[in-house]
Amino acid sequence: MNKLLLIEDDPFAYLEITQLLKGIGYAKEDIIRCADMAEVMAFEDVHDIEIVLTDLSLPDSDYAETFDKVHDKFNYTPIIVLTGIDEIAFAIKTIQNGAQDYLVKGDFDQKMLDKAINYAIERKKIANDYTRVFKESPVPMYVFDSSTLKFLGINTAAMLQYGYTADEFLALTANDIWPAEDRDTFNAAIQNINESYFDVGQWRHIHKKGKIFFVHIYAHHTWFEGKRAWVISAINIDKKVAAEMALIERTKEKENILDSITDGFYTLSNEWKFTYVNKETEKTFQHKKGELLGKTMWDIFPEARHNKFYEEYQRAKAENISVHFEEEYAPLGIWVSVNAYPTDEGLTVYFVDVTEQRHHVDMIQTQNKRLREIAWIQSHEVRAPVANIQGLLLLFNFDDFSDPINVELMENIREATQKLDEITRRITNHTII
Repeated sequence: MNKLLLIEDDPFAYLEITQLLKGIGYAKEDIIRCADMAEVMAFEDVHDIEIVLTDLSLPDSDYAETFDKVHDKFNYTPIIVLTGIDEIAFAIKTIQNGAQDYLVKGDFDQKMLDKAINYAIERKKIANDYTRVFKESPVPMYVFDSSTLKFLGINTAAMLQYGYTADEFLALTANDIWPAEDRDTFNAAIQNINESYFDVGQWRHIHKKGKIFFVHIYAHHTWFEGKRAWVISAINIDKKVAAEMALIERTKEKENILDSITDGFYTLSNEWKFTYVNKETEKTFQHKKGELLGKTMWDIFPEARHNKFYEEYQRAKAENISVHFEEEYAPLGIWVSVNAYPTDEGLTVYFVDVTEQRHHVDMIQTQNKRLREIAWIQSHEVRAPVANIQGLLLLFNFDDFSDPINVELMENIREATQKLDEITRRITNHTII
């Protein structure tokens, strides 16, 4: 049988209890006595003790302090409180604070003592299992009083995360590990929690050395050592937040670059929803970013379903190929040259507004058509009156201007020149855009 520690200053009570202990199997050498708190604090072989029986009133320790000191010393050892009739209420409170049982002096026999010891040992084994889960959890955890915010418990992972020893931690309040500007917000947040378990989200905490880091808080409202308390899991996400912030910065840089280019650029999800648009896209599409993001392209631009936009975008996704095309979007009065590239997330689109270029090309085509018409007029219609005039001049009698034939020839020449003038006017009209 393992050793038993009996903390009792009254020699008569010590002898009486010792006799009962011998009756249930404890040998004299297995019963160790401490007569005052000084001896308890000086005791070194804590792990050799299977159970502690302690009086509350000692010469050097008030009953209100004795249990806490013994409990701190023998944290993993079952404790039975020995109390007088006038201390029962306080003895009950010690059970709330971690004692396994209490016995009223002079009011228990050998059988009751044996039962109390066996039950206390089994209860403490179960309690120790839960305590070890808490203490040895790789997740930093701590417990603080709901009213005073004073720390009541701390595990090893939390001590390593925050840099405090257990004693240093237990001298603090929860506010001491929060930046001053975050304390009121957090306290208000937990006061408004109605559930016993809650994901409180991302917060900033302070290391003993003053370094601020990010944690994700999960809170559980419960009872601890007779007090309403919060059990907190504080998972260090500082590296994750730093990576996210770096990603945000890189994303901002990319967005600044994309916003600065003169080409339109936008991305679509696999559901054809806008996920990014740059400033040139806003300008060309005549919609603000907030009017596009999260909206389906075909809902914002329904006419696009009936031309190359829908057909080519579908082809790009279906065949997993890049596509290039030019198309007009009549409702906006624009022509665009488009390059679209499929991605795992959807589609990436670059485009250039080519409306002016298209107008310029159309104008050149119109001019070329008119030039062709002018060339045809010159080669077919101008030639006839010119040939007539040339033939009439060959018949003209230059030796005798009074020759009656000249009058007739001049009339024919006049008609031919009028015809030529009409053709010239038609050519002039063809040159006007």
